Amino acid sequence: YESRFGYNVANYTRLFQSYINDNLDEVTISMQEHFLTNVVEAGRVQMFFTRSPTFSPTVSSSPTFAEKSTIPSETSDPSMTPSISSIPTVSQESSFFPSTLTALTIQKRGRQLLQVDPLLQFDPFQVDVYERIMQNYTASFGHMVGEPFIMTICNVTEQQFVSNGVTSQLLLSFNMRYESRFGYNVANYTRLFQSYINDNLDEVTISMQEHFLTNVVEAGRVQMFFTRSPTFSPTVSSSPTFAEKSTIPSETSDPSMTPSISSIPTVSQESSFFPSTLTALTIQKRGRQLLQVDPLLQFDPFQVDVYERIMQNYTASFGHMVGEPFIMTICNVTEQQFVSNGVTSQLLLSFNM
Repeated sequence: YESRFGYNVANYTRLFQSYINDNLDEVTISMQEHFLTNVVEAGRVQMFFTRSPTFSPTVSSSPTFAEKSTIPSETSDPSMTPSISSIPTVSQESSFFPSTLTALTIQKRGRQLLQVDPLLQFDPFQVDVYERIMQNYTASFGHMVGEPFIMTICNVTEQQFVSNGVTSQLLLSFNMRYESRFGYNVANYTRLFQSYINDNLDEVTISMQEHFLTNVVEAGRVQMFFTRSPTFSPTVSSSPTFAEKSTIPSETSDPSMTPSISSIPTVSQESSFFPSTLTALTIQKRGRQLLQVDPLLQFDPFQVDVYERIMQNYTASFGHMVGEPFIMTICNVTEQQFVSNGVTSQLLLSFNM
């Protein structure tokens, strides 16, 4: 973890360890849904002290933000009893920080039945309004919504009339796309979107009626369908987003990945001017994690990269101002080996955080 502009990361390795170990089911599901399909169960993370935090002066002429911190410096690692007799030695220490940050993109198809009177399809203006209303609901369940952090795009793909034998309704099909940078996790946003809408149908109906969709009598439940796995990309998106109020039910085919909304920290920015010479704080520890895998195979280079990015993304679950130029996170897998407890064998990953 490397911090600039006064943000304290001295205990981030401890917070990382605690978050992972308190959310192992969530971590397991996250790995399974992000191409690590042979992971049956993720084990606890153990972090080991490698070097003291280092401070280095940097020069900046730009105004910066400061965050008050009462976090004590970290002198020792939380005590954990190792389950493995031989701990692999890590001699490599990563000093590389990418200039472009990882983007996590999730997209799903959705549909919604609307009772409309008169029975007319939306015109292009109304379609645009509908899309913006759907996008705006991200602010009701998401965190750091809006560029450059989390972007939302709703795109209506089809309108058609359907009948239940008694009445006809307007069926809208659409795509919902969420793109995240700076470590903010959006892998379960399609589920949260569906749940919010379906839990607040009266509010959604009123919102449509008050925003030019005056022929909507009643908004029906939203259904989301999986289209493709979340993708990681190092490119920067300039897609526009809209934020405002919203609501959501559970989705059986949706990924349920971290972090839960209740555990997302509140980010407070306190504007304060620093002197032209700023201090950088770097903390690094080596860690290891046992994974129960089936089949018993090591990760290939692509899977290693995915594992590292998943670990990096968790910083947003406990940290503040995550992402360049404020707080940078690098996970670097240094070794993979199989270990046995006498009954079963597991994959032991060693890494630097």
